[in-house]
Amino acid sequence: MVREWVWGDVPAGFRRFSPNRMQMVLVREGLEIYLDPQRFTSHGEMAKETALYYGRGKLLSFPLENGSAALVRAYRHGGLLRQLTGEIFFTWPPRPFRELATTVEARRRGVPTLEILGACVERVWGPFYRGWLVTRELKGAHDFWAALQNEAYSEKEGMSLLQSVARSVRCMHQQGVYHGDLNLKNIVVRREGDAIKSYLIDFDKARLFSGRVPAESARKNLRRLLRSIGKLDPERRRLSREAWDLFMRFYREADLG
Repeated sequence: MVREWVWGDVPAGFRRFSPNRMQMVLVREGLEIYLDPQRFTSHGEMAKETALYYGRGKLLSFPLENGSAALVRAYRHGGLLRQLTGEIFFTWPPRPFRELATTVEARRRGVPTLEILGACVERVWGPFYRGWLVTRELKGAHDFWAALQNEAYSEKEGMSLLQSVARSVRCMHQQGVYHGDLNLKNIVVRREGDAIKSYLIDFDKARLFSGRVPAESARKNLRRLLRSIGKLDPERRRLSREAWDLFMRFYREADLG
């Protein structure tokens, strides 16, 4: 009972260990030698390296086998809590472990998302902790908003881009995954051969359903996405109202049955 409260649900293929009394780690089996928390916690050398950016917030990187890389995201509060508690959390099981389990399950169901490699928690005092989530890097990927801002895709590719994102969101809802914060920065896109692929990230506040996401909850997700467009692109220069209508058409047509 205590172990479940501390660690949460540990997915198959992951193992847990504590390198010391202050740190707890969940890691994909076979990657233990890479996920030394000293590489990316506040005391490690990795925190001094150049940061990468895609998705929400700042990401750190370190190399893996075969030329691939891992990205490390530190957990930070948003809104008013950012000023009060910053990167300190106290909910248990720890948020990184819960997001790891949710993302692994979403990926198992077929939702296009990142491959989770591990998560780490470092106790600060009592029940308070800092946390990190480790994923495999998608080389050449940008968050949806950055791709729109940088005009990474031609006008001719715009329809394929919208269709890819719409299908990914529809797939998520069909597979029973409700995203707690669906916005332009929590969608990652990249070219893969002749196609444009999109991935959903940051399942920190996600909910899992045994069947499809209820219709009203799905609409709530879409309204949240639309609000993020209004916030980031109030003049609708990058994603026009016509483009949103086209996105919604693609979403409705992408019924997986």
